[in-house]
Amino acid sequence: MSLSEQLHYAIEEIDVGTLSDADIARRNAFENLLREEELPDDPPQPLERTAAWYRNIPDSMVVKEFWAREPDGSISGVGEVTWTRTDENPHLLRSWIGVRPDKRRAGIGTALLRAIADVGAETGRNVLMGISSSRVPAGDAFAARVGAEAGQAVHTNRLLISEVDTAMNDRWIAHGPERAPGYSLLSVDGAAPDEYLDEVVSIYDVMNTAPRDDLSIEDEATLPEHVREWERIAAASGDEWWSVYARHDETGGFVGYTHVSWNPAAPQTVFQYGTAVRPEHRGHAIGKWLKATMLRRIIDERPEVVDVRTGNADSNDAMLGINYGLGFRPYIAATWWQAKLDTVRTYLEGK
Repeated sequence: MSLSEQLHYAIEEIDVGTLSDADIARRNAFENLLREEELPDDPPQPLERTAAWYRNIPDSMVVKEFWAREPDGSISGVGEVTWTRTDENPHLLRSWIGVRPDKRRAGIGTALLRAIADVGAETGRNVLMGISSSRVPAGDAFAARVGAEAGQAVHTNRLLISEVDTAMNDRWIAHGPERAPGYSLLSVDGAAPDEYLDEVVSIYDVMNTAPRDDLSIEDEATLPEHVREWERIAAASGDEWWSVYARHDETGGFVGYTHVSWNPAAPQTVFQYGTAVRPEHRGHAIGKWLKATMLRRIIDERPEVVDVRTGNADSNDAMLGINYGLGFRPYIAATWWQAKLDTVRTYLEGK
């Protein structure tokens, strides 16, 4: 009798492109069980948001999921593995495993890892990479147990709007043109206009200059179709995007940007995603100007917002200097792990 038979569950590969409404609802319920553990003060993930992802998976990504099901069809564990349809990072699989708290230490995570390892063997990719949260210690313990190595320490950093020093923030805005003469800011809401798409694509690639520490990952190029896919998913999810770009006036080129997302289903939080400035244009406080300008707009136009959250590598001293100056503080610690597939197989053979 197999381990899965003893435990009365089945591991099945899911066709993520053809999920029924009922299965999307089950996936949403599972996600909210885990969400309640890590983010107990946040609202549940709306079903519509989960459905938007599964109905709009980017063509540029391959997404495979394996589910552990209970006899009633509910989900007790999920293993997800993704990679991009590009020539970059041909060695890499991004993976994630989640198991319901009341079902842990019963072999489900190991069974899901085995399915993910089989994908690695089938595709010829030999490194698994995934993230764990300090608020879910089981994730760190599992990663270490299977032989993964910590590749990068990161934090979700949080800014409480009630604690913003608005006078200082406004000084940063006022000093922007003084410290960066020859530059100007451009605000864009929602999808990038066609006339700016090439510049947007180019400036997104500046994120390749962010620290990677010990992670085995190469540069990845953004393509116009990638941007349009992300915009489509955001629109389907009900996300509202605001972007601010820094332009070099002489050339018209984009030299920096910051980008946030807000959703009326969770109106208390703004998520600040990428912020970057081209290396050759640093030293003019453009990053401070961008972020302060965005924060002022959030304060003025989103009175319901309680906090702004952003993710940073703990080694990213330049960006952390700006964020801490604005009032961001560490909120949730996390670790990016990586494991060679041979190491994972050795662990699995011992089970």
